Amino acid sequence: MADFVAPIPLSGTLWLKSKAWDLTWISGSVLLMVVPYGSYYAGQAMGLNPDTARNAVNILIAFLIGGPHMYATHLRTTLDPEFRARHQSIYLAAFVIPAAVIYFGYYHFLFLLTFFFFWASVHVLHQIIYLVDCYSGRVARPTSSASKWIDYSVVLTALYPVAMYRFVHGTFKVGQNLLYFPDFLKVDAVWWLASVAFATALTLYISKTYREFRTGEGNIPKTILIAVTALASFITPMFHELDVAFQGLNSWHSFQYLGLTWYINRLRYDRRELPKNLSVFSRPGEWWRYYGFNIMLNLTGLSLIATLLFTRSYTGLSFDQCYYMVVLCFLLTHYYHDHILFTERPDFAAAPAAVTA
Repeated sequence: MADFVAPIPLSGTLWLKSKAWDLTWISGSVLLMVVPYGSYYAGQAMGLNPDTARNAVNILIAFLIGGPHMYATHLRTTLDPEFRARHQSIYLAAFVIPAAVIYFGYYHFLFLLTFFFFWASVHVLHQIIYLVDCYSGRVARPTSSASKWIDYSVVLTALYPVAMYRFVHGTFKVGQNLLYFPDFLKVDAVWWLASVAFATALTLYISKTYREFRTGEGNIPKTILIAVTALASFITPMFHELDVAFQGLNSWHSFQYLGLTWYINRLRYDRRELPKNLSVFSRPGEWWRYYGFNIMLNLTGLSLIATLLFTRSYTGLSFDQCYYMVVLCFLLTHYYHDHILFTERPDFAAAPAAVTA
């Protein structure tokens, strides 16, 4: 058996910042997934009916973490002159996406909701792939294309065996809304194919990872992230109240994102690369400005939701329409910006030895 030789990091560590920081903000924060479902049952224990408890969880997560994370995007995109100059398509997206959300939210709500859950799953997993690439980039020896695609495959397929089973059997509901799924796909072969794809990817990943650690090429931070992602993604669709369960995945995703966005801008601040208008949100010891700014923007979105709720007698909108029509205007715009950002891996190798909050 070959002697274990640790992979050679480019800048002293395989972690993006440090072991403690990465486990807190990137991988270990997967434990936040229990909060929405725990809050959902706690609300019912306090006398709320299930639908009210579900809506309360949605609003709570949107206020504390989900909303702030989608506004944090603009500290790397809309408010950055260099990003705006490189990606002028964001101007068009700022009008097209909200207009489409309002139209489909009013006239074709189930199609909007179905599209959202599909794109949300892609977006969450895209962020994981982005982080996987960041960890791979910490190693001096380039990662082979085959190894990358095996990593990607296990991340991208874990969510879908159970999700496809529920779509096929007509139990993929968000509140009282049964999401759209074409009739011609409602056959067991669909979820069997999803299961085979995940099983194949997982088998290849376990085999590859075992060989990497035997030959000294194992990447511990990346392995931890992929392992917890596969487990979390696989079990999420098993829960009865799916939008509460997916709020668990959203909580982890959002917490990761808030930490990562702060850290990337802190690195840019230390390297004097950050535009002056953004520096105030990235100075050492002033993380509260960063979070407070995102909370302030989030309050504008929540006020719009409240306005729609108070005028439901005139508009005829349901609670879910009031909530999702507002949230998705901002959230899908955030997705669009992030799918650009996730193609531009930041230079962690040039990071200072220590960056404090």
